[in-house]
Amino acid sequence: MEFIIIDDSVFDLFTQEKLLLKSGLTKLVHPFGSASDAIEYLRQCDETFPNTVILLDLQMPGINGFEFTEHYALLPLAIREKIKLFMISSTVDTTDIEEARTNPYIIQLLSKPLEIPVLRELLRK
Repeated sequence: MEFIIIDDSVFDLFTQEKLLLKSGLTKLVHPFGSASDAIEYLRQCDETFPNTVILLDLQMPGINGFEFTEHYALLPLAIREKIKLFMISSTVDTTDIEEARTNPYIIQLLSKPLEIPVLRELLRK
């Protein structure tokens, strides 16, 4: 399983990538500093696209996490079926939390910093 991390924070990209690689959950992480770059990458994928977990930051300049899901919804179903999408944020805004909870594409809102045991358990389900 591969991972995609989408976060405008260079520090968060770096630390999450290192955590994922050390955890043994994956051997390959694709970090993206913007949601638009990640969408462009996903648009170019084909049927050979592997099972992938996306860790999506909520608050980013340009396209934020919720706007990303609007673009994500337009990807071919064959691609979306291979993706597990988690939002990751330090937000305490109840509106954001509720929007993430009710978004049909987001499996769950995870708290920053990323907790590997929590993610591992969610991926088992």
